[in-house]
Amino acid sequence: MFSTKAHVLFSLLFCAVFLFPARSFSQKTGQPTDVAATKRTRALFQNLHAMQGRRILFGHQDDLAYGVYWSGESRRSDVQETCGAYPAVFGWELGRKFDDRSAYNIDSVKYADMRRLVRWAYNMGSVNTFSWHLDNLTTGSNAWDTTASVRYILPGGKDHAKFLTQLDGLGDFLNSLETEGLFKHSIPVILRPWHEHTGGWFWWGATHCTPDEFKQLWRFTIDYLRNTKKVHNVLFAYSPDFFQDEAQYLRNYPGDDYVDILGLDYYYRLNNLDKIATDLPEKLAMVGKMAAHRNKIAAFTETGFEAIPNENWWTGMLLAQLKAATMDANIAYVMLWRNAYKTKPNHYFVPYPGQVSAKNFVEFKRDGQILFQDKLPNLYKKPKVKAVKPTNLSLTGTEQTKR
Repeated sequence: MFSTKAHVLFSLLFCAVFLFPARSFSQKTGQPTDVAATKRTRALFQNLHAMQGRRILFGHQDDLAYGVYWSGESRRSDVQETCGAYPAVFGWELGRKFDDRSAYNIDSVKYADMRRLVRWAYNMGSVNTFSWHLDNLTTGSNAWDTTASVRYILPGGKDHAKFLTQLDGLGDFLNSLETEGLFKHSIPVILRPWHEHTGGWFWWGATHCTPDEFKQLWRFTIDYLRNTKKVHNVLFAYSPDFFQDEAQYLRNYPGDDYVDILGLDYYYRLNNLDKIATDLPEKLAMVGKMAAHRNKIAAFTETGFEAIPNENWWTGMLLAQLKAATMDANIAYVMLWRNAYKTKPNHYFVPYPGQVSAKNFVEFKRDGQILFQDKLPNLYKKPKVKAVKPTNLSLTGTEQTKR
């Protein structure tokens, strides 16, 4: 027979479990697709997965490398100088191509400097993510040369050897991302290859290769990095640009074994501000639901409003729309594009001190749902949640017009 205390404890337990069930992010999380992923890479996936719905990490491309009025100055950041904290996510670029003659990426950042800055961001507890605007290996021109190339760099193609050289360079770079000191370990990162493939501006875009060719390209890239180059510190993000519905979003999807993060790239333009108020939350919610059904991470992988002419854009548009999306599905992080230095006037996507939206950016930073580096938990320590395997369920999507 139960004692009085036992009855009380049982009643409390019943209420906790059945009447007030915890959100799914606190009960379980998925696993990264790489079965050999390092423990810190696994922890990063699980923490980002578990935090969805509670906090959205704020990110900025090339934040530590240069700003609107500076370049290459130690520890400078337009984000930090405007709101008092560094981003929680740092974006970096790996284009154009890896060779012995080039020490710089497409944005004139030295690879040696990038390694150092990635290490510094990691030591602060932030997340590092990479995009890759690889040159067109068939023509030798840049990523925006849309001459057909995918079919030629796949196994059996005339340019396959060139592609292997680039994958060797990519794998070596990713493996070089390590901490300093006697007991080094690999730094976990996110890689976002072949992004915005639903558009037509890159040689891997929808109008320049078939869905099957794109899937082969994606799978070969990941298989080569994992199996040949032994890269095990990477989470892989799939990030289409515009799409009409779930079927279009998944048309080139390489499979759950090759994707850790489902993302969306979507920019604000002066001519789409009214439409985006409803369209963006719908698309983010759709991505979030597809990710949840696969036990993946959902993310807003690239966005921004060039020169941020609206002084209340941060809270009045971006924050409001992120919150509208997370009512239906959970987003782990949002990545704003870079602040170009001198060469491209007004090509910036976060404010600097005195910029018209700077005060509103501070309000945005203070919102309880948005997370910067100064408030980050330890993302590289295994969370106390139950892990589950991904499923293959799908949802019915909604429509979107081109951004």
